[in-house]
Amino acid sequence: MPWPTSLTARIPRESRMFAVRWSASVVGILWGVLLCVPLILAAAFPPASSLRRRVLGWERSRQKRCFGILLGDDPRRRAFFVLNGGVAGLIAIPAVNLATGFLFVTLGSLIQGLFLGGSISIGFDAWTITQPTLFVGVLYGAANLIGVIVLAEVANWLTGRIDSSFTEVSRPNAPHTRITQLLITRHGVVMAIDEERRRIERDLHDGVQQNVVSLSVLIARAQRAKDPDKISGLLEDALDQSQDLIDEMREVAWRVYPTALDEHGLGTVLDRVADHCPIPVTLTAVPSRRVSQATESAAYFVVREAVTNVVKHANATGIRISVVDEDRALIAEVVDDGSGGADLSGGGLKGLTRRVGALDGTMTVESTEAIGTTVRAEIPYV
Repeated sequence: MPWPTSLTARIPRESRMFAVRWSASVVGILWGVLLCVPLILAAAFPPASSLRRRVLGWERSRQKRCFGILLGDDPRRRAFFVLNGGVAGLIAIPAVNLATGFLFVTLGSLIQGLFLGGSISIGFDAWTITQPTLFVGVLYGAANLIGVIVLAEVANWLTGRIDSSFTEVSRPNAPHTRITQLLITRHGVVMAIDEERRRIERDLHDGVQQNVVSLSVLIARAQRAKDPDKISGLLEDALDQSQDLIDEMREVAWRVYPTALDEHGLGTVLDRVADHCPIPVTLTAVPSRRVSQATESAAYFVVREAVTNVVKHANATGIRISVVDEDRALIAEVVDDGSGGADLSGGGLKGLTRRVGALDGTMTVESTEAIGTTVRAEIPYV
């Protein structure tokens, strides 16, 4: 891969996220230099004027692209324009000064320190300090850069506070929102793992263990029997029971994770889900190409769990399954014509939501009484 891509791939995702946020906020300050005067002037025009609408459109674009702020209804009060224009102008003065100092002083110090050498003397009334040019340039540049970032964060915060006084404000990509989502997702992953362990324990206890006990009883009876014909019959029964045990173990292993998913892809395992379902299933779409194992696995478990819920609770006469390969995500959808009214707080649907959320995906459930239920998961490629 090209070296810039290789380099950025080694930087932690959260660090890249904050770097992008800070860079965008700084651009927002510089953009505000151009907009501060038009914003203040727009406050003098009526709300329906074309100039005011145009300036508001520019301000919406600046806040969305640079600060990650989405405004609700159009603010109509003049104070919105005056305050945002004033903040943009006041913040811009020290920010531009710091940014200019960072750019020129740091570059000049680096060039002189690396190629020309020498030192810089910093004089006070009582004493004078002499330091290497390169050291002073790096230190001064870092201080200016930190100052610009602090001002950018202040501008971002103040703009949000002003906006919230005049209209609804949302920040879908804000770091604190993202961190909250990550914490919820992490908790959900732990819960999903615990639920999966409990389900495996139930499968082993209710199915496999009972077959093992029954097989053990048959073998013990065969050992105690004296009649050769009875021994032969008991061993035949034990053989049948062992075959049932093998089938049960295969089913449990399949429910834990189907190896055919890795070997053959979603099409094969979804065909098996459809074949083993007691309700007629129509498979309308399956991806033609392979995607990441994590994405395919999540899509499979969403479909399987949704079909299981339909069989148990929906009283449906038909199920439609589709898995569509979109540009950036896999869209899995299960639709039934059952009784509807699905319990969105139930363990099965919660488990699906946690599994999809662990991959930064989203899941929606639409369930209408007497019409049916639609489970739709959007799972991004990872």
